[in-house]
Amino acid sequence: MVALGIDAHKHNHTVVAVDDLGRKLGERTSGTTTPDHLQLVIWAEWFGADRRWAVEDCRHLPRLLERDLLTAGEQIVRVPPKLMAHARDGARSYGKSDPIDALAVARAALREPDLPAGA
Repeated sequence: MVALGIDAHKHNHTVVAVDDLGRKLGERTSGTTTPDHLQLVIWAEWFGADRRWAVEDCRHLPRLLERDLLTAGEQIVRVPPKLMAHARDGARSYGKSDPIDALAVARAALREPDLPAGA
């Protein structure tokens, strides 16, 4: 299972892909339009069909992204923000950045198998 953690912002989204052990496989930043989101799906296909997108549960920012991913047939889970602090604590890098946050989202999704599905 590949987890694709997303750090969503108003003008861009950063995605980090990790394997089932939490090792980083790739990273990509994209815009926030539907064509941008479809390019992310095409990029994610390189990691195989057994994948799940993990979005930090901040409702309004990733709404269009979630809709586009679901329309494309992708699986999505929402990661509560409270799980993010713990995941960031275990990071080897210090500070806060979009890739660090996206990696933390992906690793939190791996750790918590019963997260709510995006809808």
